[in-house]
Amino acid sequence: MNHAKIKLSARDTIAQLRQAIKNSNDEAQKTRIRAIINTKTGMSRTKVTNDFVISHPTLRYWIREYNRSGVKALKMSKGGRPEGNPVWDSSIFDKLAVEISKGGKYWSIPLMQEWISKNHKKEIPESTVWYHLKIRDMSYKSARPSPYKGDKETQEVFKKRG
Repeated sequence: MNHAKIKLSARDTIAQLRQAIKNSNDEAQKTRIRAIINTKTGMSRTKVTNDFVISHPTLRYWIREYNRSGVKALKMSKGGRPEGNPVWDSSIFDKLAVEISKGGKYWSIPLMQEWISKNHKKEIPESTVWYHLKIRDMSYKSARPSPYKGDKETQEVFKKRG
């Protein structure tokens, strides 16, 4: 199969690349450097892709990044939010739990979000509210849609058979 080859630059010696592996604490970067070393030593790119269980486009990408910025470009991106996950004041959820425990009202997650927004001026994602309920051993029931074309008579017959 003919794959477009990108010429590997002579940026670092093999000894320098091996030293970079020793200095790195990023396992993905070490793997990428090893692939570059194998390519530099003359191993066919097909063998490199087979040995590292990667695609040819992936190897080409690694080579292109290495040529452009060296070993540091082979470091694994951590992904996610650059600022990290927000840390919410747990007292908000403690107060919400007290409010829910009072009873007398059906609490959906959107209603909980509304309560938090009104009382604490915070916009907290649905999944975060759910998570904080769960760690306080609380649960909620979400509203289930009822069939808008449901035939009441057929439903009653079904209930009597069950």
